[in-house]
Amino acid sequence: MSNEQVAADSKDKIVSYFAICYLLFVICLAAILLFSCVKKKENTGLADAEAEDDGGFFMSPEELEREAMKEFIYENDLYFQETDAEIEFIEKANFGIPGGDNWIVRLNSLHILIYVINGGGIEEGYYGTTVSGQYFVDQYPETVSEYDIMRDIPGAHIPDGCVSFGDFNGDGIDELFRYLYVEELGHNIDIFHYEPQKKGFDFCRFRFKIIDHEKGPAPVVFMTYRGRKGFKVYSNKGWNPNPDPAPDPKTDKWIFYSWNEDQRKYVEAGEVEG
Repeated sequence: MSNEQVAADSKDKIVSYFAICYLLFVICLAAILLFSCVKKKENTGLADAEAEDDGGFFMSPEELEREAMKEFIYENDLYFQETDAEIEFIEKANFGIPGGDNWIVRLNSLHILIYVINGGGIEEGYYGTTVSGQYFVDQYPETVSEYDIMRDIPGAHIPDGCVSFGDFNGDGIDELFRYLYVEELGHNIDIFHYEPQKKGFDFCRFRFKIIDHEKGPAPVVFMTYRGRKGFKVYSNKGWNPNPDPAPDPKTDKWIFYSWNEDQRKYVEAGEVEG
């Protein structure tokens, strides 16, 4: 065999060797990619199954805490064992009630309860009444007005209701705001606050007037006026089930109210523009 033939045969063997190595590399790469796809599909299927077991979504730590507290109240408050009441809404708040975490609850009856919970028990429960006997009862918004008068009210809103809670006067403590319409009482807003000296809730009430049931605006606007934090109300001071022949001159006016710490209530601070 000539030197040329030996060189040609060696070259062919080298080419064949590299071709086989390349083919093996491609096969291995394809196997790795296939395995990754199968593994990813298995993991996705597992995640989907877990999601289905959890109602189709993953719950945040806050949601888990709310659900755990709801079950805790069901198990530890005899009220729920003696009635068919259900909790529609539950949230942690800061009403300044000592002794534990403050929680606000709305039932399917629209009654609002406030709990103080510390560790393994319910320290205190406020079952929808103030120190003066005023009930915490929510209403559906359309009962008060067709216009969405809740949308600009600050604080945390209870869904499908006329109640919001938050720090409205800037003292670091939450209060409870409510629109209320009762035929015998007319249109009112109530702002409830915890009163430490009375060891219960007290409230301020203001009569308002709906300007336009369909177009608005809202009859209550939270604002700062002359450096004072508060809200203005489109007043209906002269409302009476049996109208007085001489209505209050402040009816149909925007009246501003701000918190007076000495009196522990919201007081009138003057007339403002609409």
